Amino acid sequence: MEQVVKVAKINESTESTDPNDFIFHSSYNTFKILVEATKSITLAASTNNQSFTQAHLQNFIPLVTAFAKRSTVSQVFLPNGVDIETFTAGAGFAGDVRFNYVSADATNITFNFNNAKTSTVSITIRYFVLEVVT
Repeated sequence: MEQVVKVAKINESTESTDPNDFIFHSSYNTFKILVEATKSITLAASTNNQSFTQAHLQNFIPLVTAFAKRSTVSQVFLPNGVDIETFTAGAGFAGDVRFNYVSADATNITFNFNNAKTSTVSITIRYFVLEVVT
């Protein structure tokens, strides 16, 4: 007999077989991924606070997480982080592209960036729309 840890949502039974009836079930993903997708954007040169939106198509405000990748490099960077281009002992890590934040409202996901470069930058964003625990 398999032993599991279950926390059912209000008015749901722990005997349910529907994964959506649980806040937590050790046999299922803790945060259910509803949407996994990519979005390509181009950042304007020398411009801060650039916002890009994407409809999430959920009937609630979801939890969203994301990471970004500049098209010309192999590393990724997270919200509240920079695309590291150089490292020096005196200055530490340096990068000209900053992923400020990702947020969601009742309709859209918003991705916000700064670009200190004097040229446009192509970015691919990988994002995940997660079910909210209620």
